[in-house]
Amino acid sequence: MKIYRVTRLIRPFDLSQTSNRILIFGIAASGVASVAWDLVGGDSPDVVDALWVAAASYLSWAIARELDPDRPGTATLAMTLGGVAVILGPWETSLVISAAALLGLRVLAGTVGGYLKPLDLVVFVGLAVFAGMRIEGWVVVLLLVLGVLDSRPRGYELAIPAMLIGAVAAGYIMDAGLPDNPMADEVPLWGLIAITAIPLSVRAVRIRTRTDIFDHPIRWPNVRAARVMAGFVVIGGLLASDADSVVLLSPVLAGLVATALVRTFRPA
Repeated sequence: MKIYRVTRLIRPFDLSQTSNRILIFGIAASGVASVAWDLVGGDSPDVVDALWVAAASYLSWAIARELDPDRPGTATLAMTLGGVAVILGPWETSLVISAAALLGLRVLAGTVGGYLKPLDLVVFVGLAVFAGMRIEGWVVVLLLVLGVLDSRPRGYELAIPAMLIGAVAAGYIMDAGLPDNPMADEVPLWGLIAITAIPLSVRAVRIRTRTDIFDHPIRWPNVRAARVMAGFVVIGGLLASDADSVVLLSPVLAGLVATALVRTFRPA
């Protein structure tokens, strides 16, 4: 594809694949479910909320595709979990930081293949700066740095310091710091779920799917590292949150939990 001459962060979307058609249906269904939930609760339908739920459902699906590239069903389960979490969850979901986590996991898992392009490094620097504005996003900054370090494209020696310095500067300007208030009562539960999901998802398997570019085998150690980092992203976000402002990266958690469930109950 010509797009790969410019970027290695985008994956092809082919509507001839059943999993992609299910995605379109799932995104629409999640938006409708959000509107229905508003009506059931006696509120006026909120189009913005519906779009938010639809975006979170897509991110959950896409993250699961990186964490379990062999099984499209895992992504469908993650899309369902992610949409429900946003509709019923009491906390906000940061879509931009979740999207940054998706790209970091994609590069770390190596599902696209090939080296990052200069535009990709610029995008990563921008995402690191944005994530660095909130203390909850610093684990995502680490994920982006690890992705670049693993790929080591041309110019990575400049990109990594730019990412770190930019994130630190953004955090300083926005006065990002550790929380002053105790964590919300529900935080340990979600953290325990993430901690439990990590070992359940990283049992040794052979990845059969090949990269989008060059048709190279996707390396299991890279996918395993992506699964572990997905757990750390969720746990880091929870630990850095306080009772007044909890940011749950539900798409990342949904992708990790779906992977753990499928790998536990359908290991073959």
